[in-house]
Amino acid sequence: MPSKKKIQNKRTVDRLLTQAAYDITQTPDPEIPALLGDGILDRFLRAIGPVKEDKNQSIYDYLLHNKNRLALLASLRDAITNNYSIEGTVRDMRCYVSPTVQQWFDNGVMFVQGGERFGGLIGLYQDGAVKFAITQRYIAGGENIGPDDLLFIDAKEAETRANQRSIPRSLSELSKRVEQLECLLTQQEIDEGKYQDYLQVNPWCFGAEYEAIESHLALDDANIPDFTGVRVRDKARDIIEIKQPFLPLFKSSGEFRAEFHAAYDQVERYLDFARTNADYLQRQKGLYFDNPRCHLLAGYNLSADQLRALRRKGRANPAITIVTYNDLVTMAKSTVRFVRMLKAGDEQAEVNAPE
Repeated sequence: MPSKKKIQNKRTVDRLLTQAAYDITQTPDPEIPALLGDGILDRFLRAIGPVKEDKNQSIYDYLLHNKNRLALLASLRDAITNNYSIEGTVRDMRCYVSPTVQQWFDNGVMFVQGGERFGGLIGLYQDGAVKFAITQRYIAGGENIGPDDLLFIDAKEAETRANQRSIPRSLSELSKRVEQLECLLTQQEIDEGKYQDYLQVNPWCFGAEYEAIESHLALDDANIPDFTGVRVRDKARDIIEIKQPFLPLFKSSGEFRAEFHAAYDQVERYLDFARTNADYLQRQKGLYFDNPRCHLLAGYNLSADQLRALRRKGRANPAITIVTYNDLVTMAKSTVRFVRMLKAGDEQAEVNAPE
């Protein structure tokens, strides 16, 4: 029979939790972060199940010593997973839409959507439209992800991108294409031409933004960029200039080398020419530029300080995006996941597709 103290403790906990539950349900959603976002939930969970801190205690002894407490936490996890990951159907395919910790937009809500609960593509519902994200840059271990690291694409455009002709129909082939890029980098290939050939065959690796990438189309005799990319959404062109990944970009002092300054000045010149001569380029050369942007592809396995310097330089001109080869691999892999989730039939489409 429970002691008087245990009975009293239970009554106290019941009363406090009941009152807390009532107060929380009466609190408007915008005020919830101020009410519960100061660490009180973490303290509550730790009160139920203390975090393992004794390095001399084995994991299994820790589990045994806290069996009932941790089982209660596991039941909370199951309740959250089952009740707050909402099942739906997209193109006759079952999926789950789940909340996520990241909420960067006051006028929208971020979520994850995929075939498993609390997993899949990062999405954004904003102004009545659903958008999905492609990761735009390499995220180092321990580095926080932010809004500038993701490109959110409207769901209709996302499906158009995922089903464009330049993307291999076979998802396994799509993954192999990423491996080809990684192989060039692993082998420390310095022939810029091999990367140019790769991009022409695989324009989708820039987040499926381009349906084609065409090389060395002269804007005039003095301005001949490596590539212009034809955008999926409006058929207008952007400029893509690449340097081989192992070209040194920095001096030992941490300052940019002359080669980098020359490359950056070059793309600025291309971009300015395309903007100021848009009518001429369309009438005389059939090259359609509308608010063009430029990707400068350079650098691989840079240090954290060097990456910060590149990001800082990139912020100086938002129309120019400095893309490292690590970023390119990240975008390519993110595009594979993106296509895998959005392409009709997903894996089943590949199984049933004729060779």
